[in-house]
Amino acid sequence: MVDASRSDVNGRETAGSGSPDDPTGNNGDDVRPVLVVDDDEVIRRLVRAGLEREGFSVRDASDGDAALADIERIPPCLVILDVNLGSVGGFDVLSKIRASSDVPVILLTGRVSETDRVLGLELGADDYVVKPFSPRELASRVRAVLRRTARTPTHFLDFGKLRVDVDARRVFLDGQLVELTAREFDLLAFLASSPRRVFSRSLLLEQVWHSTHEWQDPATVTEHVRRLRAKLEAESEHPRWIRTVRAKGYAFEP
Repeated sequence: MVDASRSDVNGRETAGSGSPDDPTGNNGDDVRPVLVVDDDEVIRRLVRAGLEREGFSVRDASDGDAALADIERIPPCLVILDVNLGSVGGFDVLSKIRASSDVPVILLTGRVSETDRVLGLELGADDYVVKPFSPRELASRVRAVLRRTARTPTHFLDFGKLRVDVDARRVFLDGQLVELTAREFDLLAFLASSPRRVFSRSLLLEQVWHSTHEWQDPATVTEHVRRLRAKLEAESEHPRWIRTVRAKGYAFEP
């Protein structure tokens, strides 16, 4: 039998409930993990255990640099971020997250002043949880934020002259159908879903090919970008849609 009790970050027991059928509140569609960022190992373990009991997949990071690298590698569905981190403070991490991502963020803090809460929200946090808290309360906040920030699936990615029909897997340029292979479409749709975000060849191998550089040559990505440009760009030497970021990777320009 599963123990229904819950312990908060101060060790208190709180009543629990069974795991919901849909912990994320997104009809089971979003299976990306929650990322927990806290330099206190005890709190990381308690938060992780509590969320996993509620049906969430969880990753964790002990500092801001590790968190930012983790978000870049595999974007989570939500970030739980402690304000009082060590070398790189939570507010600084939040600012860096918001510079390139709109992933929902819940701040954890022992601070109770209105000034701190307002600052966090103005920097782009979606919610604020003050310590001490129970894992059950935190899980409820996570579900609420995910419901509030959930997006209706985008059927079309429309960029004026270029239109990507995600459901039908078709691409139109100036109203004309562009014939793409399955992999070319997957690569274009992935890049176009995150305009101006730079993706390394290794990350594209992982996300589009579901492979790694250990098994597949990253030059595969370069060749597919070349083919896409040949089909989409008026001048492939001066690309309009897919730009190269030197020593970094590729980005879609809307």
